[in-house]
Amino acid sequence: MTSTSHAKRAQKLIYWVSIIVLFLFSIIAGFLGFQQYFRLHGEEFTWLRSLYRTIQIFTFEGGDLETPIPWLLHIVRFSAPLTAMMAIILAILEIFREQWSRLKISRMKDHVVIIGLGTKGKNVMEESIRNHEKVLVIEDDPLNPHLESIKQAGAELLTGNATNLNVLKKARITKAKTVYLLMGDDSQQVRACLLIYQLIKESRRNKEQALNCIMHLLTKDYLNTLRNHNLVQNADDGLELNMFNVYENSARELFQVHPPDRLGLAAGSNQFVQMIIIGFGHAGEALALQTGITGHYLNREQVLPRVVIFDRQADEKVKDFTKRYPSFSDHCVIVAESLEAHSPQMIPELVSYLEEANALNTVVCCFDNKTNNMLLGLQIESLKTAESPLSFELFIRTDDNESFRSSSMSLKPYGLPSKVCSQQAILGGDLDIMAKAFHSIYLEIKQSSPGATKSQADVPWEELKQEYKDSNRKAADHIGVKIRGLGYRIVDMEEDGTPESLSGHIEVLTALEHRRWAAERSLSGWRYDPKRNNETRKTPNLVDWSKLDENIQDFDRKLVAHIPKVLELVHKKIVK
Repeated sequence: MTSTSHAKRAQKLIYWVSIIVLFLFSIIAGFLGFQQYFRLHGEEFTWLRSLYRTIQIFTFEGGDLETPIPWLLHIVRFSAPLTAMMAIILAILEIFREQWSRLKISRMKDHVVIIGLGTKGKNVMEESIRNHEKVLVIEDDPLNPHLESIKQAGAELLTGNATNLNVLKKARITKAKTVYLLMGDDSQQVRACLLIYQLIKESRRNKEQALNCIMHLLTKDYLNTLRNHNLVQNADDGLELNMFNVYENSARELFQVHPPDRLGLAAGSNQFVQMIIIGFGHAGEALALQTGITGHYLNREQVLPRVVIFDRQADEKVKDFTKRYPSFSDHCVIVAESLEAHSPQMIPELVSYLEEANALNTVVCCFDNKTNNMLLGLQIESLKTAESPLSFELFIRTDDNESFRSSSMSLKPYGLPSKVCSQQAILGGDLDIMAKAFHSIYLEIKQSSPGATKSQADVPWEELKQEYKDSNRKAADHIGVKIRGLGYRIVDMEEDGTPESLSGHIEVLTALEHRRWAAERSLSGWRYDPKRNNETRKTPNLVDWSKLDENIQDFDRKLVAHIPKVLELVHKKIVK
């Protein structure tokens, strides 16, 4: 819960506590005061009459008394009506809260609209409130367990389906600053996005004040298709559409913070990365793809990375996966183990992979149910004993921003919303710092290359097509793999150590970079053709490094040679 929502709840609590205290004080003081009053005036009284006259004061009656008046009654003549007025005002506010909320929504502008209040939406809402932004949530499920958090956070709620044009109009989409599409259904997301685009066009909003529309897509294939759609590429209208996939962000974050190659794989090494994925849904597929794109190591001539899938439908799912990504087996060995997570054969089969001497093991529990992930993770963790030689990194997928140190020292959370659903992660801020630096160096080299032909990638980052942004991201993600493979490491500029040059390694690193690029392209649906065609995704560059055009080889060498400069732009350096 945010500090703002805590403050609002505390304020409301103070109001009601004040009313209750005033009420109790007025009742007790009024009762005692009237008993004194009756004695002073020689009137007969009972405890019931004293209580009755006290209650009368709350209704603005019975306060006109003859002197002398006891001092307690003087106080109650004001405290009782004040208590009643405060209670009435708060009750009226509660009764008309919905009408007041509608009025506030009808006047909103420069606000953040969140469509769909799942874990991602709740995380974005709370972060936006912390940033002092006005937030409106559109949710059509009245049983959504997160609805109470809207009130606590201080956001506004509009009940309805965002695929309804009237609902979007009520949300004042054309006046909003940012819209997050987080409904969890790709087809509904796209329909809502098209309706928003229609409203923006009708409003004639210009590109200088474009609406930032951020859409989460579950399906990787959907994501790849839309990233090249005109709706995304058109930078001249009033809608700036950005798409992200939380599973892709999670996989990138894991590979950056906990690289599966550990300290690096040098040329000639017999060790290999083994990614063991338990549960092959969207999250598992994203990890497998990240292994295929990033897992290009200096020893890949000797051995390829291996992806092992444990799932009760592993055979069918892997078959479907390799059908959608036919080139995957060129970059990784993929193995399917069709076993239930609670099957007696599960642990022994897992151990047989963990026992391989040259494997650098990373195990990730990727089921949708976080409790199942935790229980299975604890069971797998128990395989690490003083007598056991098993070595592996263990992660479990969870949607809770929690630490597991209380129950485990080696079990690590994976895909935490605070990391991969934050505004910075969604908009690419944290994960894209290196990618932006890489692209700026690319532009610098391109501009200094005489006779170089201009391409669609030769524009600033803000104008770059999504496909080229992704390409820069993948190239930047692989820099650490190259540096570790040479026996170096990347550190902050302020740390001790003389910056190392890559001059003696340019050729081998450039050939490795080309193989990585070829994997990225082929997994994105590109095919070899002597004649380039961006529309049909064909390129003459999907060939072995030795057969690549010399001009392209030279350009690639320059890019690799400038890696230290890329790191310098983000205040990093290479040391032994």
